[in-house]
Amino acid sequence: MAKFILKKIGRDKGVEAFKSQNITPDYKLLQGRALGVELQRKLIEEAHEVQEAQARAEIIGELADVLEVIDGLCLAYAIPKEIVLEEKEKRRQDRGGFEKGLYIETIEMDDANPRAAHFRKSPTKYPEI
Repeated sequence: MAKFILKKIGRDKGVEAFKSQNITPDYKLLQGRALGVELQRKLIEEAHEVQEAQARAEIIGELADVLEVIDGLCLAYAIPKEIVLEEKEKRRQDRGGFEKGLYIETIEMDDANPRAAHFRKSPTKYPEI
């Protein structure tokens, strides 16, 4: 008998799908903060799958999964999607979107610049050279 550890949130019809394939899942139902935390982890997993996708159809499928997780997060944290979309538009107006393909290689600033402390707080994310 083979047994595998998954330890991740699954889709609502996942248990039935496993059972139809003669797979016995051991599971629990999450609520509240625990559900939110697992959905946040799932969002990262799905984002990695988007990154790995190559064919257009595969990218579309992975983006659909990302949107499904976002819907779940909105529900778990009682955040109306409209509020998220309003914030998205506000940030787009303030900061712009991603249409131009702007890729920033490095940034340079005085040590006294308050933003230097921000970047130094995350040396793995923003290595200083």
